[in-house]
Amino acid sequence: MFCSSCGADNKDRADFCAQCGKPVRQDEPYSSRGQPIPPQHQPAGARPGHVPNYLVQAILVTIFCCLPFGIVAIVFAAQVNGKLERGDHEGALRASSAAKLWTWISFGVSLGFVGVWLLMAILMGLVGVLT
Repeated sequence: MFCSSCGADNKDRADFCAQCGKPVRQDEPYSSRGQPIPPQHQPAGARPGHVPNYLVQAILVTIFCCLPFGIVAIVFAAQVNGKLERGDHEGALRASSAAKLWTWISFGVSLGFVGVWLLMAILMGLVGVLT
């Protein structure tokens, strides 16, 4: 295993680099350029190397909330696993973030429409009572 700091070749089970002494992590995810991805770029609660695809959430908001934005969420969610299989961890993170964003946009737009509909129903009820 190679050290991500100095590039020295170490034993596969080494915890620290034999040359520079920095920690060597075997479960560290790597970008498409071979550089380690810092943990702060991982979604909260994700295991190292794991990227959530939000496919179930995207399908549910498409069915129950807002069809156009839900379809966009499904497209991005479907890209995550393919990018991970090709080793494009950065692309998978971007697709995962986009799927999550469009899922929330779909939910928010749907919630807004329901709120407007309820407000209009209340106003129409008040107009009916006043006349």
